Amino acid sequence: MQKYLIVGPASQMLGVKIANKLSIPHINTEFKRFPDGENYLRLNLEDETILEGKEIIIVQSTGPSASRDQNARLIELFIMIDAVKRIGVAKIILVVPYLAYTRQDKIFRPGESEFAKVVLQMINSMEIDELFVVDIHNPAVLEELTCKAVNIDSMKILADYIKSLGAKDIVVVSPDKGAIERSKAFAKHFGEDVPVDFFEKKRDVKTGDITMSGKLSLKNKDVVIADDIIATGGTMSKAIKIAKDSGANKIYAAATHALMLQNAKYRILAAGGDEIIGTDSIDNEVSKVSLANVISDYLK
Repeated sequence: MQKYLIVGPASQMLGVKIANKLSIPHINTEFKRFPDGENYLRLNLEDETILEGKEIIIVQSTGPSASRDQNARLIELFIMIDAVKRIGVAKIILVVPYLAYTRQDKIFRPGESEFAKVVLQMINSMEIDELFVVDIHNPAVLEELTCKAVNIDSMKILADYIKSLGAKDIVVVSPDKGAIERSKAFAKHFGEDVPVDFFEKKRDVKTGDITMSGKLSLKNKDVVIADDIIATGGTMSKAIKIAKDSGANKIYAAATHALMLQNAKYRILAAGGDEIIGTDSIDNEVSKVSLANVISDYLK
């Protein structure tokens, strides 16, 4: 069956790379925001019949950027799904490297919503066939989906990139105890005996303020502090400061989804970080590792 790839507004570089890896045609979109704030999007084609009965891959991350927030990105995603459904395609595959709201998967205070489930229920209602995400915050939330759902692991390609920079005597540090298992899995990509350590982190559920403590044996070590998401850099910068005070040599801040909001870059570098490394799940200046190969392998 002929395949086409729809390149979403948030994933223009990644979408084209994936289409090229798969050797399939790609279609971009025309998009804008009306004066009242509503979003407009159309598939950039003049003959809809070319998509009838075809297998369609839609690539659209839903992270915030300088031009759009995650709400707009989700709406764009739903518009693209609806457009291809109306045209009458045979199969819809979504590639959403960063799926917004999936961190809101637990209830901490009265009156809250497990909004991760709501977003997945919305995707369910669109009756797609397959969904591919990358390093989702809590893979268990994908159980809400009735379609095939795959959580792609980006740890190996992040580790390969860091090794290419000449990092040695590596210690992987988890920014909190809750992420220790992920950090252990990440460390294995650097070698079987690469040590893993962690900081004690507490977050105020009302204010979001973070406190972190720890004294690790990192003298003359190259330290990789890895997380799934860097948002404002609050957690990462505190972890870097402690690692620096513990004698670390070089410090790499690595995340699959480097959102880099507000003063995140400044915070991380001012704390002593040597390099910030993200994937192109988010299209910005720290997107140094492309997901195109690993996603294409899954789609094949």
